[in-house]
Amino acid sequence: MALTPTDPSYQDDVATDPPTLEDTLADLAPPPSAPSPPLNPDEKYLAFFTHSGFQNQLIQVENGILLAWYLNRTLILPKAILGEVFGWSPMSKLQLEHQLRDQRTSPSCTEYASQIDRWQTGCPSKNKFVAVPFDTIFDLTWAREHVKIIDREESNDHWLAETLDIHRESIDPVGEELMHEPLGEVVDGDVIYFRGDTRYDWRIFDVPGRKPRLGKYAAALNIQQLSQRKEKLIHFTSLFGSGRIPIRRTEHYEFFRSLQRSVTYHHPTILSATDLVTEKLGGNDNYIGIHIRSSDGWFVDALPDTVFSIVSNIDRAVLSHQHQQTNLTPGTWDDEEFRAGSSVAPQLSTCVAAAKQGKTPLVYVATDDRHPRDNKAFDLIWQSYPCSFTLDDILTQADPDHAISRLLDSDPHPVTGSMRRFLLPMVDASISSRGWIFIGSKGSTFSGYIRRLHDIFWSGKKSEQLL
Repeated sequence: MALTPTDPSYQDDVATDPPTLEDTLADLAPPPSAPSPPLNPDEKYLAFFTHSGFQNQLIQVENGILLAWYLNRTLILPKAILGEVFGWSPMSKLQLEHQLRDQRTSPSCTEYASQIDRWQTGCPSKNKFVAVPFDTIFDLTWAREHVKIIDREESNDHWLAETLDIHRESIDPVGEELMHEPLGEVVDGDVIYFRGDTRYDWRIFDVPGRKPRLGKYAAALNIQQLSQRKEKLIHFTSLFGSGRIPIRRTEHYEFFRSLQRSVTYHHPTILSATDLVTEKLGGNDNYIGIHIRSSDGWFVDALPDTVFSIVSNIDRAVLSHQHQQTNLTPGTWDDEEFRAGSSVAPQLSTCVAAAKQGKTPLVYVATDDRHPRDNKAFDLIWQSYPCSFTLDDILTQADPDHAISRLLDSDPHPVTGSMRRFLLPMVDASISSRGWIFIGSKGSTFSGYIRRLHDIFWSGKKSEQLL
C-alpha cells in the first residue's frame, strides 16, 4: 500500500539511530532571551485567532502582519497548528479550540469540560497535532524587522493580563452565555473585540470609500477608523481570507509584496529533504513540478477536471520550453521504455537520464491524495507522462540507505515524536516549487503558495547568474 505525505501512518522502521540537526537548528535558533524590559504602558496591540488548514492559517498571519503595520501596533501571534485542525467558529469557541491545544492543557482537557460540553466539541488527541511558533516553519525575519511581533504562548485571557497587562472588565461567560456572546464591536476593559457571526465578517480597507465593495464580507472597516481606537488591544475573531484587506495605495502594495516574498520555508528538515530529493531528480532544471489538490471540499469532485487541466498545461509548457530537445509532440514520444503501468512507477534513474537527454519530460507530483497510483483520476498523468513520480515513489526507489527517511525523523517533537507526518506536505510543496516550471490546482491556496515559492527560488537563481 502506497503511503503519501498526508498519511499519519507514513513511517519507516530504521535500525540505525537517526542523525540530528543540532548544529543547523542551533544556527537558526534565536539567541537566549534577555530579561523582559518593563512594559510600555502606551503600547498598543493587535490579536486574532487562526483556524482551518495550515496554508489558510498563513494567509491570516500575513493579513495580521499587514494590519499591525498599518496601525503601528504590536502583533500578538497565535501558534501554528499542524496536523488535525479545526474550522471557523464564533470567537468564544475559536478561543476554546486554541486553549485545548495549549501546551499546559491536560491530555484529557478536564479543565475545559464544561465549555467542551456546551460547544459540543471534543478534546483533541495530543498525537494528532502540534502547535509551534510560525517562525519554526517560516522565515519571519523581514516581518519582525518591520512589525513588532509577540508569540502568544497561551490562548486564555489570563495570559494577556499577566504578560501584557491587558485586562477585561467582564467575567468570563459560562453556561448559556457562552452561546450568546454579544456580536459586533464590543469594548471590554482594555480590549475592543470585533466579533462576527461569519468567517467573512469585516473587510478592511486601506483607503476609506463611500461605497466600499464588500463582496462576500458582511461589513466594512478602514484603517483610519481602526487607528483612532484607544483601547490597548484590538482583537478580531480571525483574519481569514485572501481578499479581506484589499490594497489600493502603492506603498501598501509594495510592503505586502515584500512581506509575501520574505515568508518562505526555513525549517532545516524541509530544506535539507528538498535538496536531497531534488538531487535524486537530476537537479532543479530537470523536472516539472505540479500540485494536485484532491482530498477535501470541492476539490474531490473537481479532481478529473484538475488533472486534465494540469496535463494540458504540461503539454503547453513542454512545447514552449526553450531547452526541450525533442521534435516529438508532447504525450506521443516513444515512451515504452518508461511505461510501467499506472499503479507502478517506472525506474527513476532511467527517467532522470532520459530527461537530461531531452527524450521525455520528468514530472514531480505533489499531492494530498493518499494513494494516487490507485486513483483512476490520476491515470491521465501516468499515461501522458509516464516519467511522473510522487515523493513516495522516490523514497521507495531512491532512498536505499534511508537517508531521507532518517532526516525526516531527526527532529522529534517532545509529545508526538517524529515530525515526519506534519512536515511531509511542506517538503512535497518545496520540491515541486523547485522544478523549472510549476503547475498547480485551480482554486488551491496551497498551489498559490507553491507558485510563490517557485517564483522566489528562480528569481534568486537568475540574480545569482548576474553576479
